[in-house]
Amino acid sequence: MLKRCHWVTSGSLAPELVDYHDKEYSRPVHDEQKALEYLCMEIFQSGLSWQTILKKRKALAEDFENYDLAKVAAFGAEDVERLMADPRIIRNRRKIEAVVQDFQIIEDWHHEGRSFIDYLWSFTEDEVIDIGPAAGEKLPAATTLSKTISKELKTVGFAFTGPVVVESLLQAVGIHNGHNQDCAWHGVMGE
Repeated sequence: MLKRCHWVTSGSLAPELVDYHDKEYSRPVHDEQKALEYLCMEIFQSGLSWQTILKKRKALAEDFENYDLAKVAAFGAEDVERLMADPRIIRNRRKIEAVVQDFQIIEDWHHEGRSFIDYLWSFTEDEVIDIGPAAGEKLPAATTLSKTISKELKTVGFAFTGPVVVESLLQAVGIHNGHNQDCAWHGVMGE
């Protein structure tokens, strides 16, 4: 039987968690749209389980216009209220407003010819960093890199992008390979 990361197998093997682990987690992503999806999901995941967010993934995509940058960046107070009324997602005003605010900043970056995903990868010069824990060790909640990026993002106005959220994002887009050393997916790379 294939061995998976401890965070997947520590409870019941929820299908959405296994699917995410096996097909997406820590695989290098260079697609801006996918990075925006993960940013939104990581913001909503803050303080909650990843399994909870995966169950709400479809509704988040629908409510956030499939992460269309221009559409989300243009959200106003009525859109925030619409999302606050949707029981299919986490109805946290601060998280909803953070996604809109962060997308607005990223849209400004696009007007300057910059992308969010390229910004993230620039910290490692497009290299994947292996942070996967050995047997019996835990995956770090934050790293030096996630603290550095978090500080920079906050300086330019990003919200809900503390070191733990940024670390989870780095793992989601594959900049950090967080698979356990003994996980069958540890050495799997590619998009």
